[in-house]
Formats: sequence, C-alpha cells, structure tokens
Amino acid sequence: MNRGRGMKMSEYVKEIELKKVQPNRLNPRIEFRKEALDELADSISEVGLLQPLIVRPADKGFEVVVGERRYRASHQAGLEKVPAIVRSYSDDQVMELNLVENIHREDLSAVEKGKTCVKLMEMFPEKYPNEEAVAKHVGLSPLTIKDWLKLVTAMPRRVQRMVAPETVSRKVPEGKIEYTTAVRIARKIKEPRKQLKVAETLVRKGIRGAKARSIVSEVARRPERPIEEI
Repeated sequence: MNRGRGMKMSEYVKEIELKKVQPNRLNPRIEFRKEALDELADSISEVGLLQPLIVRPADKGFEVVVGERRYRASHQAGLEKVPAIVRSYSDDQVMELNLVENIHREDLSAVEKGKTCVKLMEMFPEKYPNEEAVAKHVGLSPLTIKDWLKLVTAMPRRVQRMVAPETVSRKVPEGKIEYTTAVRIARKIKEPRKQLKVAETLVRKGIRGAKARSIVSEVARRPERPIEEI
C-alpha cells in the first residue's frame, strides 16, 4: 500500500510535550488490556519510550496516529515529553494505516476491525465503495473483509462483545466464543435472539472448536428443535 499516495508528505522527528498530544479519535481499538498497559508503563518508567510515536499536527498540538498504547502507557508512567515522528496524514490515511497496523494485533478482535471497515466505507465511499476495495487497500482477501463486516452488520452487539480476539495461542478467554464460531453463527442464523441464545449456550457449556461450529450448523438446519436439545 502506498501510504503517501495523494498527499504531500512532510516529516520530522522531535521531542514533544505529552500534554500537547491527544489520543487518536479514529483508532479502531476499543479496549486496552490493563495488564499489558501496566507492564508497558513499568518498562517505560525504567528505560523510557524507546519507539517514537507517530503523530500528525492537530488543533493546539498533535494527534496520535500510530502508538496509542505507548501513548497511554507514557501517561501512566508520568512522562512529560516523548519522542515523536510528525507526519501529515488525512483522515482516511489515518484510518487505513491504523487498520493495517492492527490487523495482526492479538488484542484486536475481528469485530473492531469490521467496525473500522464500516467507517472507511461510510466516510470515504469514493475510495472504499465496497468490501473488495477495502480488501485491496489493506492487502487482505475480500472474504476476510466480508466476514468482519458480517459480524458487525448481522449480529447484535451482545454477541459482538463475546467474540474473542484471534491470538497465536488460540486461547479463548472465559465468556468468549471463537472468531470462526462467531462467523458461522452470523452466516447461518439470521434471527438475532437465536444468535444470542446459541452463543450464550456454547459459552455456558464450554463448547468450542469444530464441535461448536457443527452445533451452529445443526441449529440452522433444524430450527424447530430446541438449542439445548441439539
């Protein structure tokens, strides 16, 4: 992806006062794990912020473009100044950059990524008219983008909040359902209340993996049967 496309790139590195930096209003990340922030803040307290933030000029200061977690941890560590790379980015470039930057993060769920795709398509329809255009710009398959959007547009928020991030360890936190199971629910079951019932039942019974996906398919195939019975 050409991140400098369509803009006159200007860049410089400087130490800036942390109080003059504001968080990224376009960041797709919704939640930041406290434990991870605490660990990073402790590290920053010991050795400082080793990797600069990337920021852009904003009213009365700067706005974080890349490095939101480092920004928050620096606040927590009590830093007064931080190293930063200052670049000029437009809103769509910030959103695109954040999405690409976060695609492989373990603590960002497919729901959060899907919400960012929706924002791209709503705010910049000429550049992102459909899921194929989004996929092309972020370097992913249209099917992946379609699944992310499905979770956002075809599932109630209560189920969305139950979707676990995709991690390398594949460990699913308590009270969450796997991404692949969530996609199967969104594809196969249209009724929101039944989606929620299925998700809650799978969580309560601790059913995961292929067995969970098989149950979802069976619920869709035989809607007359009670979920508990299946």
